[in-house]
Amino acid sequence: MTKDSLFKAALEPLDVRKLTERRYDMHGLPVAVSSDSGMILEAVEGLLGYFRREKTPSPEMTFYLMKEEAARFPYHEPFLNEGTVLFDSREDDEHGFSSLLETRLIYRTWNRAFMADFGARGCLFLDTAEGLGLGFVPEPDAVHPAILSNFMFLIGLSEMCRARDYFLIHAAAVTEDGKGVLVPALSGSGKTTLCVSLLHGGFKYLSDDRPFLRSTGGGYEILSFPEDIDVTENTISLFPELRELDPSVLRTGLRKRKFSVESVYPGITRDRTTPRVLLFPRVVDEKRSRLRGISKTEAVARLLPHSLLVMDPDVAAKQFHVLCGMVETMDCYELDYGRDVLEVHRLVRGLL
Repeated sequence: MTKDSLFKAALEPLDVRKLTERRYDMHGLPVAVSSDSGMILEAVEGLLGYFRREKTPSPEMTFYLMKEEAARFPYHEPFLNEGTVLFDSREDDEHGFSSLLETRLIYRTWNRAFMADFGARGCLFLDTAEGLGLGFVPEPDAVHPAILSNFMFLIGLSEMCRARDYFLIHAAAVTEDGKGVLVPALSGSGKTTLCVSLLHGGFKYLSDDRPFLRSTGGGYEILSFPEDIDVTENTISLFPELRELDPSVLRTGLRKRKFSVESVYPGITRDRTTPRVLLFPRVVDEKRSRLRGISKTEAVARLLPHSLLVMDPDVAAKQFHVLCGMVETMDCYELDYGRDVLEVHRLVRGLL
């Protein structure tokens, strides 16, 4: 049984014309998402809204996300019984994302296709070469929209994009005069607060959580992935423009509050920039922030854990080469991020 027939077998019983379709264009990657669930479509819109387009070229990536049991997929059982497990979050999730979201992920491969298994919450089947994803979420109303979009759907979207040489990374990205600053960091390291500090100081915005990295042949670029920024009450208290926000603008998110960047800093979003500075922050209880230069080797070692989950070994190797090549073009620093949150932009600007 070929991959094509696997996915065609699942699509044949569906009248896809009855599904509601939305189109997106992610920096030249046309994406179509179709579903019979308004909840699923709105969750995806929350993730991809910046890229929404009424018309796009023929999609390079197509997702059909159904309000159905995963067993609806004709080859669900072979994936479970014959597939190879590539990742199990109970054993491999070193950063604890699965525990944080209370969602277990088992990622399998079978017959050159992939299955992201979220247990009772659903499954996503991927043919990355053909750009086709089939998702089955039996009770979308019971899944928080942020988990549905930023974890379940994003797993498949990330794999599809990487197969097309667009590499997502867990980092913030800002720019000034076309020179990009990339800030990879895990929760608690000050990434989001630093991102807002730089926006407060006049830097332009690409992403707070997952920009794209791409090789351009003659160099590298950071591409935007703008979303609402999630902030803690402590971060809100540090910035007058956030403290004064109307509650309708500063909304409740999954575990924090969130705001639209453009609602606070109008006209601040940029689509792309050239990477120039790589900055690894850590919060310190000091009056002033301080910088320490680090080697390219140390920077690559620190950057790799921030690459989002990659399952295909060929794609992983390609991503590694892009990260190494990009770091060679950047100045790399560790930032001891102190209490000067409203002034740290001056320190970072000096690096450019």
